Amino acid sequence: MVILNRNRNLERMDALTVQALLYPTLILIIAVFLLATVPRSSLRRLIPYGIVLGGLIDVFWNMLFDDLLNVFRYTNLGIFDASGQLFLAPLAWSLIIVSYLYFWPRDNSPLRYFYVLAWAFLATGFSQLVRFAGLFEYRAWYYPFPMLILFVIRFALIAQIAKPWTNS
Repeated sequence: MVILNRNRNLERMDALTVQALLYPTLILIIAVFLLATVPRSSLRRLIPYGIVLGGLIDVFWNMLFDDLLNVFRYTNLGIFDASGQLFLAPLAWSLIIVSYLYFWPRDNSPLRYFYVLAWAFLATGFSQLVRFAGLFEYRAWYYPFPMLILFVIRFALIAQIAKPWTNS
């Protein structure tokens, strides 16, 4: 009986470790990747777009789908809680959008459609990882197609909004 309780406590500690380290690890990986691949002049140009089109839109996205529509919600936030929202998510989205805009295909090819779809698949997959870590819950009907469609719309709108100013 004592061994079973110890195993449950270890499983709980492992889950708490994953919850606490998931977003900081994601942010660290993306930041190092961006610093290694994106020139400084491009970073200076793209960071404001990342903050507005990534972080700020994520805050509005969470207000709409979490607070108003109750489609999803963050759970078990621990030290990263900011009024029921994960305060590291807008930072992660800011860095993701900087990467998304920097590697946007420059020519007018069908590759752009696949690019948007690929990023939507990545976002949908990462949301599943966040869900399995116990940081995120959503209604059963929201996954996979409605979530994927909303991410496609989100990435397509971001590309369309940023296009005139990022010379793409």
